[in-house]
Amino acid sequence: QSLVAQARGLRAPADEADEVERLGLSDSALHELLARRRSARLGQDEFDALFALAAAELGARDDVANYVVTYEDDDGSESEATFFVAQHADFPPLCRVQRLALALVVGHAWALALAALAAALAFVASRRVAAFRAEAQAADVLVGSALARLKRQARRHYLDPALSPSPAIPSLQLRDLLMLASATPPPEADASPAYYDPRARSSVWDRVRRVVERNANVRCRTTAVRGEPMRVWEWIGPLDEDDDMMSPFASPQRI
Repeated sequence: QSLVAQARGLRAPADEADEVERLGLSDSALHELLARRRSARLGQDEFDALFALAAAELGARDDVANYVVTYEDDDGSESEATFFVAQHADFPPLCRVQRLALALVVGHAWALALAALAAALAFVASRRVAAFRAEAQAADVLVGSALARLKRQARRHYLDPALSPSPAIPSLQLRDLLMLASATPPPEADASPAYYDPRARSSVWDRVRRVVERNANVRCRTTAVRGEPMRVWEWIGPLDEDDDMMSPFASPQRI
């Protein structure tokens, strides 16, 4: 725009010649560009005359400036070329969109950075909330399975102490039995953690342990299991009436 705001038809200063060549279009280049699109029915002389009129009209426009750039040839002689420089460029639609996008990015860099940071934090928070809900759902399933296993072990011990000498189950063994056994129904597919990862097992099982050990029907103690001290759980609550509580040595009357 500074070039256009100056006078018309002046020789471009040496320090502005490069800028004129970069922003403008020479009359010879414009003539060659239009000549390639010339109709075959239009003669060369007629085309040259029309081009001269069009170039003069173009140079007279308020939003177009024309500058004369002087070149020095190898033999020491000088040649001149007229350059047309428009105040406003006419960009293709795709280029306009790209320039607009670039201007928005440059002009609102901080706002875009904060928006991207907020989106990233929201994504991380949503993932953590989803993981929390998945662990809670998995723990609910495992709590029910753990209590059922403890009740079943207590029933087996009552029915046949010889085959089931202990009514208790070590909590860690019960954890691996429930979380790694293929027969155990897993939680929902989206909520199923990678149980083969020790950290995932520990995180979910901590929830299960807190619920089970607060259950009034479960006794928790530390005892030696094959010479190794272990935390064990024992079901001490009432057994369901539908459970088969008959001793193999008692009469077939339900207790």
